[in-house]
Amino acid sequence: MMSLFATSIYWDFPILLIVVSLVYSATRHDRWDRILREAVGWMFRMAGFLGGLGLVLYLLSTHPKLWPYAAVIFGIGTVIYYAMTSPYLRKKKKAAS
Repeated sequence: MMSLFATSIYWDFPILLIVVSLVYSATRHDRWDRILREAVGWMFRMAGFLGGLGLVLYLLSTHPKLWPYAAVIFGIGTVIYYAMTSPYLRKKKKAAS
């Protein structure tokens, strides 16, 4: 009988999250305090993104009739995001002030 630890590949996720965060942070900073601060931030951002993505995929697979609504909400959010971060609008706002 296989043990619980041998049946899931997801036990590697926290280790990979820590290692990737530390390596990425070490390529950007030289001091350990800055490396660790950046690594913790990256771990929270990656875990939040992947957890949110997993939650959305779980909800949409559980309730397949929500796909059209989710697509519309995602589309509206994408348009708003790119409108807010557009270099064209930043130049326009800077010229107006």
